[in-house]
Amino acid sequence: MILSRLSGAIVLAVTAAGAVNLASASPAAAADRWQRPQCGTVQGDGSVTITRNDGAFLAPTTTPVTAVAYPRLVALTTPNTLVAISKRSIQRSVDAGCTWQRIAATELDLATYDLAAGPDGTAYAYGINDQPVYRVQGEQVSEVDGPVPADGVAALAVDRTDARALRAVSKAGQIYDSGDGGVTWTAVGSPAGPDQYVYKAAVDPVDRAHVIVGTMGNGSYVTFDGGHSWTRSSGVGATPQSNGFSVAFSPADPRTVWLEGYDLSQNDNSARHIWRSTDGGRTFASVLDGAGPTLINGTPLWPSPVDPDVLYFPYGTWFGGYGTDLYRYDASTGRLTSQHNSHDGIAGVAFNPADPRVMYLGLVEER
Repeated sequence: MILSRLSGAIVLAVTAAGAVNLASASPAAAADRWQRPQCGTVQGDGSVTITRNDGAFLAPTTTPVTAVAYPRLVALTTPNTLVAISKRSIQRSVDAGCTWQRIAATELDLATYDLAAGPDGTAYAYGINDQPVYRVQGEQVSEVDGPVPADGVAALAVDRTDARALRAVSKAGQIYDSGDGGVTWTAVGSPAGPDQYVYKAAVDPVDRAHVIVGTMGNGSYVTFDGGHSWTRSSGVGATPQSNGFSVAFSPADPRTVWLEGYDLSQNDNSARHIWRSTDGGRTFASVLDGAGPTLINGTPLWPSPVDPDVLYFPYGTWFGGYGTDLYRYDASTGRLTSQHNSHDGIAGVAFNPADPRVMYLGLVEER
């Protein structure tokens, strides 16, 4: 690994000898628009695979994924380019996910990190509990501090037209903005509420002033003016006491918001719910609970990029060799389906922009 410091940021890179895979890119890599992956086997460290049928079949990988791995990944607007994180590795594919190459090694384990995609080949890896923030620009990775000293953030989003314009949400529900790629930060508005603990937040992909947070004990709060005023969502739990663990906007229609959490008025499997809002997060209604699909505290939520009624989410565990179910729920019909695989979980999902039926899965390995 080569370390240097440019403009106050640490820049990380690895030599070709440190690459996960050095295979030549497919012709799709040279295309000026996104393509479907033209491969039957994914070449890389095994942490990312491809499915074309909601997880019924997973493309084999040249190397089996090894413990302990919780991979996340994003598809960029740059044609055929994806970024993934796993263990202490930042990886990139430039051929629609067929081959993966490590572009940086990090001192920190990235198990509790997530990714946000930006324009112009840029992505940011940010920690829920840790600093720093890693800025990926092509093959170059730079390191900057997050907005909260010695802590991570509950969300980070990148402006669709400016790769250096960031919006983050702290675990206290405070919004922060950066206009220089995370080198400096400014607090915006006020926290979501007094003494809040935010498990997860989400920023509307179309309107950055629209933010929602899932909290400990108080359900969720939403703002439509960038944090200058907040409204507590209704319908999250039978009583005001509930936990909002995971939250996600539908890219197809950001008026649709999905929230997974725990109704503290209940004490059996049905206490865990997935709620859905169609008014931007002002009101929610329960659409699923733990009496049906298996839900955990913090089930990841992956809305379809083309259908606001469709949500994907997983349940996986190594215990007893159970494996993983990848669920698909369609709110328009109420239909819930699932596909099973033998892995310990799925930590990340990205959709191919040319054909969203093609999904990239980050495979968990805990043993």
